[in-house]
Amino acid sequence: MSVFYVFQGETYREERDGGYVWSPQKNKSGGANAGYTTMTQIREGDFILHNSNGKLVAISIARKDCRCAEQPQELINANTSVQWDNLGYRVDTTEYFVFDNPVKITDYTNWLVDHYIPGSAFTSAGKGKQQYMCHIADEHAIFLLERAIEQQSREGLLRHLRDALSEIVGDKESEYELLEKEEINSIVDNIQNNATPASEWKATREPQEVTTSSKTGRQIPKRKPECAVGALTHAKFKCEYDDQHKTFIRKNGTPYTEPHHLIPISKYRDFQFSIDIMQNIVSLCSHCHNLLHYGRFEDKKPILEKLYNERKDALKECGIDITLEKLESYYQ
Repeated sequence: MSVFYVFQGETYREERDGGYVWSPQKNKSGGANAGYTTMTQIREGDFILHNSNGKLVAISIARKDCRCAEQPQELINANTSVQWDNLGYRVDTTEYFVFDNPVKITDYTNWLVDHYIPGSAFTSAGKGKQQYMCHIADEHAIFLLERAIEQQSREGLLRHLRDALSEIVGDKESEYELLEKEEINSIVDNIQNNATPASEWKATREPQEVTTSSKTGRQIPKRKPECAVGALTHAKFKCEYDDQHKTFIRKNGTPYTEPHHLIPISKYRDFQFSIDIMQNIVSLCSHCHNLLHYGRFEDKKPILEKLYNERKDALKECGIDITLEKLESYYQ
């Protein structure tokens, strides 16, 4: 799942009422425009934060992947200062969940300056980029949604915002839900008691499996706890970045390590085949695992490079071809 940030000005009302976002494919000079081509990267289930006149005013979810589409008639009829080419990009969305109290972005300029992230929707000066559609870093999206929740009062809206925030935080920080973690630990205990065999390490090209979020209705990838246990077993419950890293011992005598999807599970739509496979799950000590989730990128790089070099061939056998540069981009 990705989060996008759209700067809608004169046509916000028309797009909101129609349940979509639309842009031309080319700028007025006939050239490419980053704010328009970013539209093509939106997939079904992605969140879209809507900015109008300097304020965050709504959130929606993409119902379908971006498609080529002619300019809607209501935009042609709108009294705007710009005349666009008719051929463009369109993303149909859920109903816009409009805020009772818009979030004024200039109130948080200093925070955005202090937390500047290249490639996000804001410049190093804390101002919104001068383009229509942008990627927004999860850290920025989380911060702004937290501010939005503080300023709303309608219970239905608050529930939707909290659910959206929960899913964005979940994609960023946690790979397994609490019940899944408990199941992983239970399977590990049973393996040591010879009650459950470990999964076999073999190259497979499995189809993507998805389920529907009970919170927002988005499609999300399924995660198989037994696959995580198989990866831990294959690594003999040692940290795969440095097998000398200390960890505590479980009650059953097994060293405690944690499963981590090398290619983040949230990026499943970038690949034809499932990435919830043992070849993409590494065994890490708690320190290395948390560093990859919360640490500085420069500290992540040596871990990612070592794990990538050790897994790239196995991943390729499973139909997953990825460069180190692409993998690193997921952690920036």
